[in-house]
Amino acid sequence: MGLGHQVKPKLTISKDIFRAYDIRGIYPNQLNEDSFFLIGKSIGTKVNTTQIKKICVCMDGRLSSPKLKEYLIKGLISSGIDVIDIGELPTPLLYFSLYHLNIHNGVMITGSHNPKDHNGLKVVINNKTLFGEHIKELMNLINDNNLISNKNSGVIEKNNKILEAYIDKIKSNIKIKTPMNVSLDCGNGVTGKVVRKIFDSLNISTNIINEKVDGEFPSHPPDPLKEKNLEQIKKNIIKYSTDIGFAYDGDGDRVNVVKKNGEILWPDQLLIIFARDILKRNAGSKIVFDIKCTSHLKDEIIKNKGVPILSRTGHSFIKNTIIEEKAILGGEMSGHIFFADKWDGFDDGIYASIRLLEILSFSDQPELLLDNLPKSITTPEINIPFEGNNHFTFMELFVKLAKFDNAEIIDIDGLKVIYPDGWGLIRCSNTTSNIILRFEADTEETLNKIKKIVKDNILKVDKNINIPF
Repeated sequence: MGLGHQVKPKLTISKDIFRAYDIRGIYPNQLNEDSFFLIGKSIGTKVNTTQIKKICVCMDGRLSSPKLKEYLIKGLISSGIDVIDIGELPTPLLYFSLYHLNIHNGVMITGSHNPKDHNGLKVVINNKTLFGEHIKELMNLINDNNLISNKNSGVIEKNNKILEAYIDKIKSNIKIKTPMNVSLDCGNGVTGKVVRKIFDSLNISTNIINEKVDGEFPSHPPDPLKEKNLEQIKKNIIKYSTDIGFAYDGDGDRVNVVKKNGEILWPDQLLIIFARDILKRNAGSKIVFDIKCTSHLKDEIIKNKGVPILSRTGHSFIKNTIIEEKAILGGEMSGHIFFADKWDGFDDGIYASIRLLEILSFSDQPELLLDNLPKSITTPEINIPFEGNNHFTFMELFVKLAKFDNAEIIDIDGLKVIYPDGWGLIRCSNTTSNIILRFEADTEETLNKIKKIVKDNILKVDKNINIPF
């Protein structure tokens, strides 16, 4: 039955927090304890339609997470759902717990790589990470007041053994042949609680910085894809002459890699290394990657007898495509890497790091393996901010008005404009109110040409937009 007199007939919750592949917003202005209670009820209402009426709940180390978790759990149990609270752990361990405990529903309270005043939820129901319409459905259940209340509250059980089980699985899964010395930057995110124990269990020597979990993120923002946030780990690698460095985001499902010489091994380059390795044993397998990745990745997958599958950007979309296509590996430019060969197909920055170490430890020339990658000229992501969510309105107009002669157009996620010697991408961010651009070309001259074509088309739509190139 509905909530009836327990809430006002018109429930209010910001629609802006319901994004394409998770729920996310600024605390306490866009989301707060009340909204998490309602979202808990909404998730509980959905879980009530599944066979297993239990859900695992986990949180990251943000200052707002404990209170938000408390209210989320209140909402869940009020709908009659049993909660297994696995504590404060990285997002990959929430995903792992679902396989380990054979529970098909999970929710992670996390602001991921975003600034300290952000928080949100990543939701799995019936073994599917929610995205798109499924996330909107949670919002509609609240707005239409179609929330279940149950006279019999669900029960809360605490489980503090997930890390131990995760370590056991990694030890049975990975073999490190040659001892290595690595630098790790936890960015004061929740990976600081677990990485020392995990790496020690594999006898990997570590130099860890920003290990203390601190929701203020005093050292730098918890986004390892921004090059300025990698300055500390670069210095650490040089200071301790370590073999390689790994930097994690706030909740540990993304990783960026820094080589011994201080160069960054971007996630799409990392995927080339993983694809080459995995296809040696699994020729003919499918590999999924997002639209932001280098064109060399597709070429390398084909060259190594794999099948490339292009996806929209977003961890939920990649994961869904991996399941639908029965792919063996997936990843995206933002650092989410998914292994589905001898791992369970979820994005896991820590496991991806250790998997790379395994490959390197069996190589006679590990540095050459990291350097022997196709070269091109690329830009980092270029962000153009918009007020509110007006970037979606702009993009609709851009798609209608933009003209690109003699180019191949891919429109599964914004527009990717492909020429024989380079490409440009323009798309809406689903986590911030930004338009995102990225470019790749064989030469600097071609890169600048493509940038100019895209810029001219943007200014045709809105001549007042400030484009930083």
